[in-house]
Amino acid sequence: MGKVVLSLKHRPDEYSVLARVYDSDGSLVREEGFDHIKQVIIKAGEVRLSRQLSPEPIVIVVDAEKPSIMVKEGALLYICDEGAGKQ
Repeated sequence: MGKVVLSLKHRPDEYSVLARVYDSDGSLVREEGFDHIKQVIIKAGEVRLSRQLSPEPIVIVVDAEKPSIMVKEGALLYICDEGAGKQ
């Protein structure tokens, strides 16, 4: 199972987000940055808030078979698992 690791830096009224996608072997597949994010919506089976990875920024780990990352309305960052429940 792959992972999406989100690093969130709080700014006044928004977040800057760095999303790193890893495959099931732990290799980095892609990295993408997003600015001016008002909300992060996560639709996946397991999500972990991991302080041990970094005290600042906040780091969230999302397990996903087939991760999808998209921005809607210019400020809503969606992290979804398109492979969830499919076999």
